[in-house]
Amino acid sequence: MILCLGLAADPTFVHGLRALAAADLPFAVVDLPTLALYGDLTVPLDDLRATTVRTGDSAGHVVLGEVRAVWCRPLNVSAAAPAPATARRADGQYQALCRVLEAVDLPVLNPPWREATNAAKLLHAVTLAPVGGWRIPRSCLTNDPATARAFVRSCPRGTVVKGAGAAKTWATLFGSEHERLLPRLRHSPALFQERITGPDVRVHVVADRAFAESVHSPNVDYRTAHGANRYAPLDLPPTVLEGCRRLVADTRTPFLGVDFKIDEITGDWYFLEANSMPCYEGYDVRADGAISRAILDWLTAPHPHGSPWISPRSHSGRRSSRPR
Repeated sequence: MILCLGLAADPTFVHGLRALAAADLPFAVVDLPTLALYGDLTVPLDDLRATTVRTGDSAGHVVLGEVRAVWCRPLNVSAAAPAPATARRADGQYQALCRVLEAVDLPVLNPPWREATNAAKLLHAVTLAPVGGWRIPRSCLTNDPATARAFVRSCPRGTVVKGAGAAKTWATLFGSEHERLLPRLRHSPALFQERITGPDVRVHVVADRAFAESVHSPNVDYRTAHGANRYAPLDLPPTVLEGCRRLVADTRTPFLGVDFKIDEITGDWYFLEANSMPCYEGYDVRADGAISRAILDWLTAPHPHGSPWISPRSHSGRRSSRPR
C-alpha cells in the first residue's frame, strides 16, 4: 500500500490520486486538514516505522511500517485553522510528519525538508546551478533602492523582479511605473535578474527519467498567460539531461520540476529553480500521463535498503555534503 499525504483541495494531489486509482494500486489517503480537525498522529521515537496516523474517518489508521512507500505534498495548514488550538495541532502534526518522513527508512517522494534552499531564491540558484553545470541570470538581491536602480539600468534587455523567498510570487518585467515603488525595498528585499529573452523550459525529473516541455509565452511569467502559451515536448541536450540527473542525486530528492530559460540570441541555457513539490498535472496531461507513470514506477519499485531516494535504474550521482 502507498500512503498519500496532502490536501484534498490541492489539484495536483487529486491528480496523483486519480493516477493511483487508474493503475489499480492500493493506497491510503490522509487529508492534512481532516487530520488536524478529527485525527491524531502518534510517533514512537524508538521506532519511527511504528508511527501511526489516525484520520478519524472510515479509513481508520495507517502504520508507516505497513506501507510500501509514501507520496506526499504536505503544506502547513495551521494559518487557516478555525481556532488557536486547532492551529497548534495542525502545526505540530506538520512539523512531526516532516521530521519523520526525513528520517524513516521508507521510500518517500519527496521528503518535505530534503531540498530546502528554495526558501531563499538566490541561495537556491547559486547552490544548485553548479551541480547541474548551469549558468544563472545575472542577479541582484537587495533592499537598497539605489542599488536596485543601478542594476536595472545595467540590464540592456530589461530586468525581471520577483520575491526573494519561498512565498509564491509572479515574475514581473520592471518598468518605469515601478520606479516609485523602489523605496518599499527598505522594508522587504526583492530579487532582480537580467531578463533572458526566449522560451521557458520545464523539466520534470523522476529519478533518472526526464520529461521536458518548452513554453513560448507572450508574458514574462508564463503562469499568468492562461490560454495564450504554446507548449511543445522537447528533447533535452545530453548535458542538460545529465545535469538534471545529478541534481536529483545531489539533493536526494526523487522528483523535481526544474525550470530554465533558453537565450534566443545565444542559445545558452539558464537555470532558474528546481521545485521539490511541483504542480505537474497540466504537463502530465499533455504528456499522456508519462510523468504519473514514472512516479508510480518509482513508488512501486524495490529500493536499496537505507537509500530509498535512489531508483534501481537511477543515475549514480554524488551525494550532497550540505546539511539538510
